[in-house]
Amino acid sequence: MRYADLFGRRTSVIALGTMDFGGKIEEGKAREFMDAYVELGGNFIDTARVYGDFVREILGGSEQVIGRWLEDRRCRDSIVLGTKGAHPDFHDMHTGRLSRAEILDDMKRSLDNLRTPCVDVYWLHRDDRSRPVEDILNTLTELVEGGMARFVGVSNWQPDRIAEALDCAAKHGLVKLAANQPQFSLARQVIVEDDTLCQMDAETYALHVRENLPCVAFSSQAKGFLAKMAAGEALTDKSRRRFLCPENEAALEKVRALSAETGTSVAALSLAWLTSQPFPCFPIAGASRMEQVRAIAEAGDAALTPEQRDFLRRM
Repeated sequence: MRYADLFGRRTSVIALGTMDFGGKIEEGKAREFMDAYVELGGNFIDTARVYGDFVREILGGSEQVIGRWLEDRRCRDSIVLGTKGAHPDFHDMHTGRLSRAEILDDMKRSLDNLRTPCVDVYWLHRDDRSRPVEDILNTLTELVEGGMARFVGVSNWQPDRIAEALDCAAKHGLVKLAANQPQFSLARQVIVEDDTLCQMDAETYALHVRENLPCVAFSSQAKGFLAKMAAGEALTDKSRRRFLCPENEAALEKVRALSAETGTSVAALSLAWLTSQPFPCFPIAGASRMEQVRAIAEAGDAALTPEQRDFLRRM
């Protein structure tokens, strides 16, 4: 597993995603996945207050599983830990939850769940464009100065709001956003049902390059689209609707060719494309089977030249 500097830590280039821990993935299996990930050299775990049991909409399940594991393994100091908060109510996704009281309450509940006094990075899970950026940054500054988060970032924010936040922090001495967490993968999602999600687009990409802003990419495997297509596996209707298009079919042929040339799997090359961007990029890789956790190690060891990266897909 390769490492790079992120949040002032020596951080594995691929994070373990935990969205279904405490839900579809029961605690015993989740612990096995985290143990295996760490044994393979991983040390970056990503979670969120809303992750866990989505069927019953029980908040905090993933964090609670991780918190118990961290405590039992006594490994908190060796893990780069991030969680997300201030997610809107699932039944009202367009009403923001970015008031000071809401952010602080989510933060404290997450810390209780994770059994730690501080996370390495705290992300705001969505934006609320009706709320001034300075107001939000004041609360985030309070989190850092209060020792609850070492760094802060945003997820699903548009590039103009990220740029505004960077400028505001510099002008007013507030905490600077340390990273952005957008949807980003080699296979581009052509249909996005949730309009509160933000993909890596050309404007956001240019912002990352200009500011050298680290990216922690979610949905980095595009639900396994390229790997499944390469293996001849059947796609779900949802996957076909979201990813099946000429652009992604062309990317598949290119990644197949590079896989044959290098001996690296399609799945690993898809993640290596992300870790080889011209700015720090750390994809989040989820898993539902142990072999998928082990495959993270191959991807974590792979690296592309700029020519190979641009051969697969230019942004």
